Amino acid sequence: MSQINNVLTKYFRRIKRNVNNESIIQPAISTDEQEKEEIEIESPSFKRLKLSEDKGSSTSVSPTCSRALESLTISASSQPSSPHSILSKTSSQITSTQSSKSGHKSSPTGARAVALLTISARSLAPTTTLSSSIRSSTSTSSPQTTTPLAPPINSPPSSTSNRSPPTTALTSPMNSPSSTSTCSTPATPLVSPINSPSSTSTCSIPTTALTSSINSPPSASLLPSNERDPCLGPAAAKQFVFLGLYQPDFKFPTVQNRHFCRQWYSIYSWLEYSPTIDRAFCYVCRLLYGSGKIDSWFTVTGFNSWKNAIARLNNHQSSVAHKQALQTWTDLKKNYNNNSDALKLIDKQHKKQAAENRAYLVEINEIIELLQQQILTGILNECRRAKYFSVIIDETKDIACHEQVSVVIRFVDEKFNVFEKFIGFERIATMTGEALTDLLIKWLKKFNLNLQNLVGQCYDGASNMRGEYQGVAARLSQIAPLGIYIHCNGHVLNLCLIDVSARVPSVRDTFGVVSSLYKLVEGSVKRHQVFERVQQEAGLKKLTIKEVCETRWTCRLECLKVILLRFNEIITTLEVIEVPDAFLLLNSLLSFDFIFHLFIMMEIYFLTNILSKFLQHSNVSLTDALAQVKITIDTLKSLQNETEFERIYNEVLKLCNDNGIEPPEKPRTKRIPVRFGGSDDGTAGLNVKDYYRIKIYYVILDNIITSINHKFDENILGVVVLMEKLFLYKECLNEDELHELTQFYSINYDDLKAEQRLYKNQLNDKKMNLSEVTELFLENNFHIALSSMNELLKILWTIPVNSCQCERSFSCLKRLKTYLRNSMGEERLSGIALLNIERNFEINLDQIVTDFIVKKDIRKTIF
Repeated sequence: MSQINNVLTKYFRRIKRNVNNESIIQPAISTDEQEKEEIEIESPSFKRLKLSEDKGSSTSVSPTCSRALESLTISASSQPSSPHSILSKTSSQITSTQSSKSGHKSSPTGARAVALLTISARSLAPTTTLSSSIRSSTSTSSPQTTTPLAPPINSPPSSTSNRSPPTTALTSPMNSPSSTSTCSTPATPLVSPINSPSSTSTCSIPTTALTSSINSPPSASLLPSNERDPCLGPAAAKQFVFLGLYQPDFKFPTVQNRHFCRQWYSIYSWLEYSPTIDRAFCYVCRLLYGSGKIDSWFTVTGFNSWKNAIARLNNHQSSVAHKQALQTWTDLKKNYNNNSDALKLIDKQHKKQAAENRAYLVEINEIIELLQQQILTGILNECRRAKYFSVIIDETKDIACHEQVSVVIRFVDEKFNVFEKFIGFERIATMTGEALTDLLIKWLKKFNLNLQNLVGQCYDGASNMRGEYQGVAARLSQIAPLGIYIHCNGHVLNLCLIDVSARVPSVRDTFGVVSSLYKLVEGSVKRHQVFERVQQEAGLKKLTIKEVCETRWTCRLECLKVILLRFNEIITTLEVIEVPDAFLLLNSLLSFDFIFHLFIMMEIYFLTNILSKFLQHSNVSLTDALAQVKITIDTLKSLQNETEFERIYNEVLKLCNDNGIEPPEKPRTKRIPVRFGGSDDGTAGLNVKDYYRIKIYYVILDNIITSINHKFDENILGVVVLMEKLFLYKECLNEDELHELTQFYSINYDDLKAEQRLYKNQLNDKKMNLSEVTELFLENNFHIALSSMNELLKILWTIPVNSCQCERSFSCLKRLKTYLRNSMGEERLSGIALLNIERNFEINLDQIVTDFIVKKDIRKTIF
């Protein structure tokens, strides 16, 4: 055997050199030259090998020979030169040793080696021609015969075909006893059938070798047979799920006198066979592998114990997992053929439901649009009847991070009732003054409102709104000269309170402690529960510490109020919480300085909170708002005396004594030398009480009063002051004031002068506000008799005071456009928001139904 291996090794080295030296495309070779070449390749050693096997001995090819064949196949398939002739000659010579004359048995190892060689030859590129002459002792060579072409599956044992043009070589069927193909034009030798008794081939030009799948269905004829091989695992079964089982039919290899039987295909309809590894598989279990307890022998590994095959196959067929898989596969084919697949039904139902929902949604949107149009029409008709109007806009960011602009118009009716009506939301890409101005003008033109009747505009204090040159107010004033700009009074008051916190260091430190207290207690669930438990043990109502927010106008008062009401409970909570920040906050809270600032700011916020709530009303006039501001300033000034300071100081001392807090001490101050520009700050001769009165108490009050006076002066306009003097005071306007007023609003001078004299005669000496004056105006029917003054009074009531209505619409926006509804369209959002905000508007439902029916003719037949 070792001698045979040595001979084969030398022979295959020679073959490899010939393959490397050959070119890819060879010229046509005559039949005589081909036979001569085949004779030369057969060395004496190889002939002796053939002779020894042709005798009565049943010698099988060694594993070394098998490995050599495999290496030759790999090298031949990877060589760039044309390997067809050498592979064909080599395979014919080696396979000839396995063809039996009489009583000789083929070795399974040799058969598998030749099968691997054949499969490797099939996998070559389409331009490669595989030639082989599997010789037997009776094989002959004739110039008129060629290797037979592969007939269809399950073809008869013998077939003959005549062709005139050059043909494409196909692998002939396995185990066919005889096959002959004759062509007038010579072709390259084809791969002849394995173990066939006789085969002759003669060709002179190369052709393409193609292989067909063994026992494959017509739909899978274009797929290589090895792609559906069960040895590739469950994934391959799922890729070709509707091609069915893979059941090749050929002479199955024999191992220990046993082999796979083709009759099992008919007995077990689920059985598959892998010719690559000579093992059997279960198709349905392999297809549904991973869905249950399925035997891996028939899904992944494969079964090849042919001795116990019947018992093992029956056991597998009766297993629960196999039955479930078979039932699933049967239902799958049935549902697919009947087009009743569960997934298809679900998808069909989903599409149907989606179409119905879309139709419903379209109709719902139509109804919302009709309701929106009816409300808008009613609002705009009232605004046009009033003639004069003002605009209020503000912007915010919604849940989808889009900038939403809220538009509100203000007008009065014939009875001087003030209305601030929400119009809608509009999404905007840029927040520049130009973009906002264009948006506002587009809305006013869309609603057919005359810009010449715009008498007021109210925004917050952002630079894009109130900018002197590029802001919305400046740009709109160029188009509508009567539209005077009013800085929202609510924002102005809030800015005043922020200024006090920023300018006075001691107040800033106090609110810093309050903010840290909120983060410590409310920032943790456990610490919040400790605070609640302490309040519960004390028998008090549970309160939470509020956050200090600069944009919420009343949050400071609520925050300080909770600290003052639950001061003892907060101290107990900080003592229970064992964290470093709690110890630092405890030291800050248990100080006279913190409690003194707490009491002062509470006094200020109680007064300013009244003003803040008054300024948030929609039916307030600018005159009444400024009058209330003046009252607040006077009240704050009344606190600047010794009596009020003594009252607050004594309250602080009492609270400190009750909680064991040390009495106040005069803080140390760093004095700047005179040579560096420093001077005496006046605290050297002051005691502790005077220090808190002069350096803290009076400083805080001076800052808040100065800030309110300065910031609210912005809204004290000359034209507004003249109208206030016209309606609120007994004194008449002089000629210059009348000229200024009539020229600004284009009113007849003589008419206004005469109407003023008549109105002043009826006015009492008692000082009245604008609301009382309006009642007097209506009682005396001046709104009918005095037309010029009636228009001026309408304008005075139309000038906006705040932008709180926009802020309220933002609260509605947060309720409507949530995380789950963040893709809501702009029209739908505006419509639903308008329905929610203007919920008191009387809607004519009959008209809505009529308009809905008129939109489509088909609805007329239904309703």
